[in-house]
Amino acid sequence: AEELLADCDRLAGEGTSRWPTRVLTMQKKWIGKSCGVAVSFPLADRPGEIPIFTTRPDTLFGVTFMSLAPEHPLLDGLIRGRPEEAQIRAFVTRVKSMDRTVRTVLTQEKEGCFTGAYARHPLTGEPIPIWVANFVLMEYGTGAIMAVPAHDARDFEFAKKYALPIRQVIDGGQQGVDVAHTEEVGK
Repeated sequence: AEELLADCDRLAGEGTSRWPTRVLTMQKKWIGKSCGVAVSFPLADRPGEIPIFTTRPDTLFGVTFMSLAPEHPLLDGLIRGRPEEAQIRAFVTRVKSMDRTVRTVLTQEKEGCFTGAYARHPLTGEPIPIWVANFVLMEYGTGAIMAVPAHDARDFEFAKKYALPIRQVIDGGQQGVDVAHTEEVGK
């Protein structure tokens, strides 16, 4: 991403090789550089961990569940032999057949299945349920997300649908949590 962005800056130079600002802006958004941190959530009942990438480390204490992409390589091992296995495999097959762009549309209904597995919160040790969700993609980050429903609209919609806890850790000035407060600290 850094190399591509640097090349975009070179194309903004003087003369006949100059690209229009609107085209460069589209290119930079397409490249999609994200600044953030990597965090690993250890698995609760077996060796291993689930690495995630987040642009919102300020919300780490608000994690109430994790979501994996249906294509995530850890998923098979997490569900094998569990009572939920057949239901999850059917869900994964259905979601994998969907167009990836449809899965990322904000208005697309958020769906998922609980895997029966848990991770541990890396700071508190709290058990964190692991879900597989239709809106998580392997192509973005690590294919796993730390879900912070009080501060992410997709996670909020998912948590409301499946009656998952919502823990607000940033005061957005509202009383209670009826909507996700997504603004970053200091903005």
